[in-house]
Amino acid sequence: MIAREPVETPYIRATPAVSAYQRTRSQSGRKAGILSDMAWEQSLVDQLDLAFNEATVCGLAFDSETCEARLIVEVLALPEAGPIDNDPRRIVVFSEVSSVEVILRADTDPLGPVLPLASLAELEAFFASLGQADAMYGWTFVDIADPGENWCTVPSLTMGAAAGASEHSIHWFTECGRAGANEDWERYFLQGVVRFGALRVERADGRSVAVEDFVADARRWWDAFQGRDPRLSTDAQQQARTAAKTWRDWGGTAVMVPGKSS
Repeated sequence: MIAREPVETPYIRATPAVSAYQRTRSQSGRKAGILSDMAWEQSLVDQLDLAFNEATVCGLAFDSETCEARLIVEVLALPEAGPIDNDPRRIVVFSEVSSVEVILRADTDPLGPVLPLASLAELEAFFASLGQADAMYGWTFVDIADPGENWCTVPSLTMGAAAGASEHSIHWFTECGRAGANEDWERYFLQGVVRFGALRVERADGRSVAVEDFVADARRWWDAFQGRDPRLSTDAQQQARTAAKTWRDWGGTAVMVPGKSS
């Protein structure tokens, strides 16, 4: 996989993916950690894309009364000094949400038909049943103009909140799997779209993380990875993965290995 600019270093996951199915896709403000429409620029979208690349989606919540959706993720984050952050758990809170869509299908080639999800509780039960889930990849997740045909289908679950269409969106996904009734491994492709007006970030304990710090931690991780920083050696990543706090039993960020330069 070749990273798009500004990260030039190719990489591969040392931890294997559930599915080999490949998909194609066609200065921020600070106020209590909230990113509003007034702060949006393309450079910020690029930084958010960087922060979400190789993030693992571990859950999704939605409150129709507050018009907020909460994407539960584990991210790649490197502090200014010291080793990899041992708590990669983050909650990205999307506010002014107009719609939330979730699509679940069997991860076959081609993808299987859309499987129904009756409620958020059923979606949570699905997340809880997993034995493994892969991180997102592809470098583009926020405000995608044309996400591709795999996203143009009737959702498994649709929820609405605010009237009208929100200005921004995030397309998230995970290739995941679980043990079936006959101990066969069942593979799934779970994806979703949240349309929102603003966002903020929290740690697992509820502490606010300024959006600038959220993207800076990711930028620092990828810059260090590109520069072969010893803090991101394969051994260091594996040690961090073993000690890291996770949202799920199957959680944990992937171990990355630099590929050959093109």
